[in-house]
Amino acid sequence: MRQLTKTTRMLEGLVARARTLRWLMIALMGVVVIIDILKPSAYSRFPWDGIPGFTAAFAFFGALLLVGVYKALGFGLLYRREDYYNRDDDASSEEPGHE
Repeated sequence: MRQLTKTTRMLEGLVARARTLRWLMIALMGVVVIIDILKPSAYSRFPWDGIPGFTAAFAFFGALLLVGVYKALGFGLLYRREDYYNRDDDASSEEPGHE
């Protein structure tokens, strides 16, 4: 039980600092792109491997695309209004012939 409270406090702390963590992760990804530009690849298997920063930029934009697609799917298919499951069934019971 003690472990659960430590984990809960840690997660609540991360949620409370969400904006700071978001900017920290974006900065970290930017640093990775800069490192990839400054330190070229040792070998080029494909023609685009020789472009400085291509691999890091490709991974960054690929991750953004995946997050965007998953959020769109979530909003379109999964999320419901707050009262979705608590709708009143009174209207259906007032129909004629329904007892």
